[in-house]
Amino acid sequence: MTEWEAVEKRISCRAYAAQPLDEATLQKLRSYVEELRKASGLPFQLFTAPAGEAAVKLSGAMFSGTVSVCAALVGGDDPLSAEKVGYYGQDLVLYATRLGLGTCWVAGTFDRASVAVTIGDGEKLWDVIPIGYAAQKIPAKQKLIRASIRARDRALEAFVESDVPFSSLPEWVQKGVTAIRLGPSAVNQQPVNIVYKNGQVSARLWKKANDLVYNDLGIAKRQFEAGAVACGMNGQWDWGDGGEFHCCV
Repeated sequence: MTEWEAVEKRISCRAYAAQPLDEATLQKLRSYVEELRKASGLPFQLFTAPAGEAAVKLSGAMFSGTVSVCAALVGGDDPLSAEKVGYYGQDLVLYATRLGLGTCWVAGTFDRASVAVTIGDGEKLWDVIPIGYAAQKIPAKQKLIRASIRARDRALEAFVESDVPFSSLPEWVQKGVTAIRLGPSAVNQQPVNIVYKNGQVSARLWKKANDLVYNDLGIAKRQFEAGAVACGMNGQWDWGDGGEFHCCV
């Protein structure tokens, strides 16, 4: 599965099968989390529980099934760290999707005391990502939750602030914006717009409800990057609200 296929396939999985992850898949996840720790400087942590037991206690109103693998996204208590949590956390989500696994960004609907996470001075647990196999049959309640959240989606053109019509944007920009719309949101509002002015791309928060919007800023940048790369346009983001995307073909 390519990364773009993972972007298209990924959904916020809220119904998990009882099937445990095999050791080979677990080892791939552990190795990838370690790579992300080194690349980001963030103390991400991966937890596993014995088969049939939960690595994190999720809200029964929002989730079904037992998840035996969970990533704890820990970072500093500041906007830059929050953004990096979003960027590198979404990198992990796309990787897990390519392994055929289901994931979900969970910021509030879980029992924090159930996560045996190590948190250093000046750090916080921003989010958790349960990882497992999606249930073959999605419960009706989960379908309703998903439909309710997706109903809030904005039109594709609403994600762009531009001096040209959306149809006139470069293909790689259009695909990057499409990837953002297909992506998850820590606050379920996707509060990030792509600004295209004078041929330059930047990312802007149009709404700042709380610090979790910086998670969404990082998620959106990672998603945009995946879309751009799928069109052959590599690049690198500046961190921060208003950070620019620098192309390197």
